[in-house]
Amino acid sequence: MIAAFLAGSAMVLASADVRPSTQDAPTLLCWPSDERAQYLAYEQRLIASPTRQRLLDMHIALASEPHVAGTPGDWKVIETIAQAFREYGEGIDGWTVEVEEFWAYLSRPIAASVQVITPLETIPLDLKEKPVWGDPVVSAAAEPFPYLAYAASGDVDGEVVYANYGTKADFDRLRSWGVDLSGKVVICRYGGNYRGFKVKFAQEAGAAAVIMFTDPADSGFVRGEVYPEGGWSNECCTQRGSLLVTGWQGDPLTPGVFADKNAARLNPEDVSLPRIPAQPMGYGPAGEILRRMAGDNLPPEVAESWKGGISTTYRLTGGPNLRVRLKVEQKRELVRTANVIATLRGGSTEPAETDRRVIIGCHHDAWNAGAADPTCGTIAVMEAARAFADQARQGHRPRRTVVFAAWGAEEHGIIGSCEHVERHRDLLTAAGVAYINLDMASMGTQFGASASPELKTVIADVARVVPQARINSISVFDDWSRRANAGGTVTIGDVGGGSDHVGFLMHAGVPSASFGSGGSKGNSYHSAYDTLPWYWKVVGDDYESAMMISRMAIGVAARLADAPLLPLDTPRATREFAGHVRSLAPAARELAATRPLGDPAEIDALLTLAESRAVQDVPRLGHFPGQQALLLNKADRQRLLNLANQQAMTSSRRWLPGPGIPGRPWFRNWYVSTDENSGYANWILPGIRRAIETRDPAALSEALKVYREIAGRSSRPSS
Repeated sequence: MIAAFLAGSAMVLASADVRPSTQDAPTLLCWPSDERAQYLAYEQRLIASPTRQRLLDMHIALASEPHVAGTPGDWKVIETIAQAFREYGEGIDGWTVEVEEFWAYLSRPIAASVQVITPLETIPLDLKEKPVWGDPVVSAAAEPFPYLAYAASGDVDGEVVYANYGTKADFDRLRSWGVDLSGKVVICRYGGNYRGFKVKFAQEAGAAAVIMFTDPADSGFVRGEVYPEGGWSNECCTQRGSLLVTGWQGDPLTPGVFADKNAARLNPEDVSLPRIPAQPMGYGPAGEILRRMAGDNLPPEVAESWKGGISTTYRLTGGPNLRVRLKVEQKRELVRTANVIATLRGGSTEPAETDRRVIIGCHHDAWNAGAADPTCGTIAVMEAARAFADQARQGHRPRRTVVFAAWGAEEHGIIGSCEHVERHRDLLTAAGVAYINLDMASMGTQFGASASPELKTVIADVARVVPQARINSISVFDDWSRRANAGGTVTIGDVGGGSDHVGFLMHAGVPSASFGSGGSKGNSYHSAYDTLPWYWKVVGDDYESAMMISRMAIGVAARLADAPLLPLDTPRATREFAGHVRSLAPAARELAATRPLGDPAEIDALLTLAESRAVQDVPRLGHFPGQQALLLNKADRQRLLNLANQQAMTSSRRWLPGPGIPGRPWFRNWYVSTDENSGYANWILPGIRRAIETRDPAALSEALKVYREIAGRSSRPSS
């Protein structure tokens, strides 16, 4: 049925008119009409390649035991991936495999304990995750107890304050209510922001320690049956994770440079690592604390929104008769680990010096076995590599280079991919066509994506020819648009933070996308229960989700790597830029008016320029500048295609005007950065957004100058 679906789609798309409607596939117009059918046959073979058995076999090979970064289990996974890549490419000219070693400053647990202290008793809390019958990996967790990487060592006790999700807004509320956090133990639930910011905000408020727990309202029995009967978090399920918060991503001691063994490193004392202890736990032990809190009630305005699912009255403070003692001991040290990278050199007709490349990646390290995070995405990268290698062995090589990467030490702070980007920044900025991230991507049948504007059209196009998981008679696009209820369109968001696309997009300026699929009923995030039996029970052992993600990644990479005209929708980027300026304009005008002799009209001048460019950059044919070259004879076509492709690459780098974002120079992309206060979310037009958030009219004025310069650059190719 899959083959029939793909064949039918290919026939429809091959007959697309040179002036497609928005319901057609504009990226197929990046091939001359006489080459389109040949490409579609190649694409069909690629997309049909992934199989359940190979995905299952690789999943078992990579996720059967714990493999925290730098441990023996990690190196076993590195060697397994490297060997598989070598076997895929055996006998293929231009196929290379590199184990890219680096030395990162990581954190290792030594001891942890939490006690509840009342005038009548001292109660030690059980932090361990209990074994599950039929799931032997749970009892073989890599660490004897859950921990938070980079938490400070210490032995403290104090009264308790509940801080909801521990977001900036939550701590602002505590301050407005006059709650003194000095010397207190803050307890907060997971969600709302990156866990490192929970500790950062608590530390800045004077807290002595932080406890984080998974609330059942967010991911426990309130949502459905818990593991092992169902898939949701049971009472001892605990989310591990990193607390790393610096002004850059990657290794905390080597900002901007590759962390090889001999790299010049910062003194750890000079880096903003956590200075207070922090400990995660399940909602079972957290309830032992919350149920004994007898202090101030939650203020009426947050009584419902701050209430979770534990059977108790959620209170603001614990009162003087409740104390919590928290002891954490960790060791921070340089640890050797590696990225594993397979490269298929393209058979390009473009100038050899460009060496343009499309990268598909996912990290390989995990907090434990990591069947979901990240390995259900890693196996899709592996299947993509095998599919391209098989076609290359049969003589079908894409025009451009395709890279397949498994990144190391992502869980400690997006380290391996960022080190790779720092090592190859100039090459990636010059030649990186796109990066596709598949972290934890195969988690259900409901496909979704976030992406740079330049990539949104090609993603939607490929979704029209990939069969929907478990309903192979319709396309991913059909199911996606039905769920979106948007009249035949789909919504592709802008990428945020939290995974390996950050270095490519926000440091090197490479257009990036993140694929995922959801809809499964459960969550084992960063816990000892993230195992193969959990995945097979909750997501499924048919691997339909992983096949769908593999096919989407393969299809998008193939179009980007093989189209004679790069299918980068730079006019769309111009239009979305104008839309974002428009949405920020009211707040920017208000801020500009607060500055003596300020000029609120500065934002209007930028908006006028951005909107005029959005109109001017609409191409004359189809969606992509340069399509006129495809109508020429072959003798003249290639020269003009080279010019158009170089213009598309240059236009996609217009968001790198020179210096990085003020206050965060590692983030060089002025279109998007991570949210400075949450870590996972994004800031679009971060120069303007940061000035608004910090109430800095002078910074706003300077940022508007940069964006006026960017807006002055057209995405249309020179004639």
